[in-house]
Amino acid sequence: MSYKKLSELVHLVDIKNTDCKVTRVIGVSITKNFIPSVANLNGVDLTKYNLIKKNQFACKLMSVGRDLQLPIDLYKEDDLALISSAYYVFEVKDENEILPDYLNMWFRRKETDRWVGYISGGDVRGGISWAMFLEMNVNVPSIEKQREIVAQYQAVESKIKVNEQICEKLEATAQTLYKQWFVDFEFPNEEGKPYKSSGGAMVFNKELEKEIPEGWEVGKLETVSNLKYGKMLDSDKFLDTGYPVFSGYGVRGYYSEYMYEEPQILVLCRGVSGTGEVKLSPKYSYITNLSIVVELQEDVMTKFFTYYYLKNDDLRTLDSGSAQSMITIE
Repeated sequence: MSYKKLSELVHLVDIKNTDCKVTRVIGVSITKNFIPSVANLNGVDLTKYNLIKKNQFACKLMSVGRDLQLPIDLYKEDDLALISSAYYVFEVKDENEILPDYLNMWFRRKETDRWVGYISGGDVRGGISWAMFLEMNVNVPSIEKQREIVAQYQAVESKIKVNEQICEKLEATAQTLYKQWFVDFEFPNEEGKPYKSSGGAMVFNKELEKEIPEGWEVGKLETVSNLKYGKMLDSDKFLDTGYPVFSGYGVRGYYSEYMYEEPQILVLCRGVSGTGEVKLSPKYSYITNLSIVVELQEDVMTKFFTYYYLKNDDLRTLDSGSAQSMITIE
């Protein structure tokens, strides 16, 4: 094995969409995945956007110090796509020297995120330049070893995707049950029959402008919970192992301290994607300021009832409409 500078392994690709034949615009999430663009593209000149093709990388270096994470991914689709000029598009110089998939694994390491955060220390916004990015050292084993490592990684990744699909189906089932019981009011009555369609007593509620079961109440979230933002991160408190740092977009590393022993309900309130999504944090985790924490008075509303209530609503409509997607506590 030997270390090489990233500058020895990759080069920039700058091809504009001059003929405007490509119209699909993508970006890269903070979790290192390509996502459809959420920007309003009405009237936007797409000829100024960069083209990206299979086995090319895209990354944004503007806020890596603030976020302590490098938004980067390897494009694997056959069809061309567009990406904003705010991103750097690049590709490996020689696939006989380093595999794009192997390099992508290197970029996904937590050590890479910590490195870009460290070298960004002198920039007010936490950004780094392309020249600084190229100073990254990459461990380059033989091409045969790279193929072996990539194959093992992809096998594990495939199993993870299968488990995620199972979890998604279970989650969809839970949300369907929630809607049946608490939106359509067809929860089981004392005889085990659907409440509303079996003649359960209903009363009209002016606030919701709909009928609800007799004896139920309507109130504001602030009366049954304490809403607060997660906290800023301190780079000195990151560890190789420790308590998970959770942004709502996923685990972003490990920390020397935690905020909550039990899972908490989070509403993603900042970011280029996912704003308004509702998540549950891991146990013993540190919550970043990309999320609002919904601390419940559980003698009034249970955690999972509230979790599915919020997931059933369209919280994206609460976006403040500022330049960066944001939902405030208010």
